[in-house]
Amino acid sequence: MSSAGGVEEAIAKIGGMTIAELRLLWRQTFASEPPSAFSKDLLARAIAYTIQEAAYGGLKPQTARLLRMVASSGAEPPRQVKTGSVIVREYKGVLHEVMVVPEGFCWRGQIYDSLSTIAKNITGVSWNGPRFFGLRSRRERGGGAGPKATDLGSVANGSQVNKGGGSTGKERSPRSGRRSSIRTGAER
Repeated sequence: MSSAGGVEEAIAKIGGMTIAELRLLWRQTFASEPPSAFSKDLLARAIAYTIQEAAYGGLKPQTARLLRMVASSGAEPPRQVKTGSVIVREYKGVLHEVMVVPEGFCWRGQIYDSLSTIAKNITGVSWNGPRFFGLRSRRERGGGAGPKATDLGSVANGSQVNKGGGSTGKERSPRSGRRSSIRTGAER
């Protein structure tokens, strides 16, 4: 099937098939017996996906790897921070803003390959950059190690960062040196 019209026709035909017809088509498509627990809907979806995959191509290898990782470990997928986002982190009373750029991360006018390098320059000790900037969920960080989720995000602890880049001063967390947030380009 090379044309989009042909794919749409084939999928429309699948939608009108009985479960017996779908099981027969399954055998022809996959050269195996269909799973007995599969409903008519699941059989139709699996066959339709296979037709679309043959016509348009399958998942990218990186997407397939990510799906396998999430399925096997039960872990949340890693956060993807978009280009143009600004990551804000207060450390020892100093507010640090890092912009995500196509080449990496821009901090104080210099481009860095990783957040970990920036975190080390800020603190003087090695840090996992995504953890330092609050980009990991509590589950990813592990049990009791590191700051609590309520200490990481400015949204999570109720404090705010204004457009000028400073704290509003109204709310101070008990651990004010551990505030972090992400702003997209539209919010600045």
